[in-house]
Amino acid sequence: MDILSESGIITDNGQLRLPMDRLNAFFAANKGKRVVVRFEAAAPGSTALQQAYYYNYVIPCVVEALREQGTRKSEDATDRWLISQYPGGFRYDGAEQHVARQLTTTQMSDFLDWLKQYAAENLYVYIEDPRTL
Repeated sequence: MDILSESGIITDNGQLRLPMDRLNAFFAANKGKRVVVRFEAAAPGSTALQQAYYYNYVIPCVVEALREQGTRKSEDATDRWLISQYPGGFRYDGAEQHVARQLTTTQMSDFLDWLKQYAAENLYVYIEDPRTL
């Protein structure tokens, strides 16, 4: 099964904007197959949006990029691995945090900001600027 995860925005006119070049390439590569589509909407700047973006877009993209480089990791293992790669580390009430769901909105913004550069340089994955979320 081929999977594509994308992030878009609903305009003030109620129109959905998505990166059509990537969608069309996916469609062309999967002619005649059925698709299952799931939409999630969250308020800009919210923790819910950060979490949805990370777990439903970033993680699947990183899993696929790692697979293309010869490394197989589950989504859970990828989440833990990315948190472990972050040079700042995360602690809350003296306990180390191991998954992104444990991060505050501010920590998640810092993490996504770092991850944007890390993923581009090491995995050839595009991560949207967290300030636009």
